[in-house]
Amino acid sequence: MQSDILGVFVALLGNSLIGCSFSVMKIAHERNKGGGSYLKIPLWWMGTVLMICGELGNLVAYSLAKPSLISPLGAISVLVNVPAAYIMLGERPTVSNLIGCVMCILGGYGIVWVVAGHNKDRQLMSVAEFEDLAFRPPFMVFFTISVTESVGLIWSGRRTVLGYLAICSLLGGLTVLSIKAVSSFVILTAQGNNQFVYVYPYVVLPVLAVTCLLQVQYLNKALAHFGTAEVVPIYYVMFTSVAVLGSAVLYGDLDDMASERVAIFLASCAGTSCGVYLVARKPGAGAAVAHTSGYPVADELGDDDDLAALL
Repeated sequence: MQSDILGVFVALLGNSLIGCSFSVMKIAHERNKGGGSYLKIPLWWMGTVLMICGELGNLVAYSLAKPSLISPLGAISVLVNVPAAYIMLGERPTVSNLIGCVMCILGGYGIVWVVAGHNKDRQLMSVAEFEDLAFRPPFMVFFTISVTESVGLIWSGRRTVLGYLAICSLLGGLTVLSIKAVSSFVILTAQGNNQFVYVYPYVVLPVLAVTCLLQVQYLNKALAHFGTAEVVPIYYVMFTSVAVLGSAVLYGDLDDMASERVAIFLASCAGTSCGVYLVARKPGAGAAVAHTSGYPVADELGDDDDLAALL
């Protein structure tokens, strides 16, 4: 229980940094209307550093608490983005934005109350235990769908907000599950039970690195081509859904939970998702934002060159 609460605190701090990074990176993209590489913009690097620090905080949080508890708390990044956007971008919050903030807070409280109060808590996993969990049919189906759908979307070159964020979310689910496994291996190794004499840690680590890199790339594409009113709520709902589902399938976070607690958990997730939509909603926001925001269209941006430079 104490570990879960500490994980929640670290997640709140990390997601606050991520919320600030959205506004900083948005400023960088607005200043890149000429279509040049955003890698040359100091503000983009500042936003990236904030996001990395926030994700490192989430990494620590995932090692302390259940993924199904930490993932939905990403709504905090949306809450923090409201005052950050007002200060940095001059975006004044509306009444619906404020109602959304309240819904996010209430939904987040419900999630913490249900998951942290659930007695079932998986201990640190050895490589052998992780192997046993990973090769069960339900997770093999989840993993296969996540990888094939992501590869298919990347290969198709589909340049839509749903396409970009589906890639981020599907790969993000694998990132979350990999972080939980790697953190267990590291802690057990630090305790004297070396897990890095086995092969599987060296399989999970590349998965973690590749999925993280691709998430950054495609999230930047989404932010560059579309407005935050579209990107933020869609990304939150899709990522949270995939992460919670993957954690339930692989780690059994929701196993043996009373049906009423499951109902409250799902209702809290739904309420938080609606809150995120209201927070990110702007008057008149819609599909036309990609064409009226002043951003260059996808063909004018050197995203692939930027990825090559990062590699």
